[in-house]
Amino acid sequence: MSFSGLTSTSERGVTPVYLRCREGRVAWLYPRGALRLLFRPSMPADERDFRVCVRVVRRPDPPDLFHTLRLNETEAERFPARIFAEGAHKLVPLYAPDDGDARELRCFRSRHGQAALYVEAEPEDGTKRREAVLRYETRTLVKRHYDPATADCRPCSEEELELAFCTSDLVSRGIFVGAEQRADLDSTQLTLRLTKLIRAAGASQLDQPAPYDDGQDDGQDDYYRYEVDNTLERTTHRNHRRRKTRSLHAHIHVSSVCGAEAGAGEFLVMARRRLGRYSLVCAPRIEDWQELVQRRTEDGSAYCMLQH
Repeated sequence: MSFSGLTSTSERGVTPVYLRCREGRVAWLYPRGALRLLFRPSMPADERDFRVCVRVVRRPDPPDLFHTLRLNETEAERFPARIFAEGAHKLVPLYAPDDGDARELRCFRSRHGQAALYVEAEPEDGTKRREAVLRYETRTLVKRHYDPATADCRPCSEEELELAFCTSDLVSRGIFVGAEQRADLDSTQLTLRLTKLIRAAGASQLDQPAPYDDGQDDGQDDYYRYEVDNTLERTTHRNHRRRKTRSLHAHIHVSSVCGAEAGAGEFLVMARRRLGRYSLVCAPRIEDWQELVQRRTEDGSAYCMLQH
């Protein structure tokens, strides 16, 4: 959902915005005045209240899948607005560009089934192009059924593994080759080197050049490829007659409280896209997953066609 402050006639006007989806993105170009975001997601009748998490986007999100490792070198930009949660009789500060908190993610709860945010634009700074982009997600407070977003640190049960395989946005075999603490997202960012991509629903365009060389000189004298240890090596057409496909990677986020680290071994990784990033759902070792697939295939009780 996109808006432009150029259509506003007042520096102090408030524009109401109704958000009925459980998750989404709001982009405010040339912010002026304020937006009042009213969250009205579809919830089960007996789960009236919900939790809202918003992420202020201060740097472009990397592609879902990529060949070139990205080390978050892009400098964070200033988010040109302040955010307040609507309380009973006052506005509660939730985010300010100069509040000293590095986290991009802020959460709050609804009251009596209602939740609203005020996004107040900072004073204009000449004609400089400004854009306030945020992503949001609403989740129920009562956990009465399987919810991929709540499978945080504990290992998944066999039933959860099957449901995660059938419903996750990303399903792939892979090896975790790096881990980085992301204070801005309050998470550990794991770098996964994919060994077999099974599903990547709605993945953005891959960051990739042509992966093969036919042995003829096309005027491009060099390219880059990843070795097994994921180090970058510069090679030339004169040294190699045929190019090898470079490894495909993905960033997978895990709650920082889990203490996740990169380690040896191959895993079946299942993740869902949350607030613009892949969030880990389940990651059994490939041997354990293969054994489960064999058992479910033999007794015909799987929720969907399982693969490994």
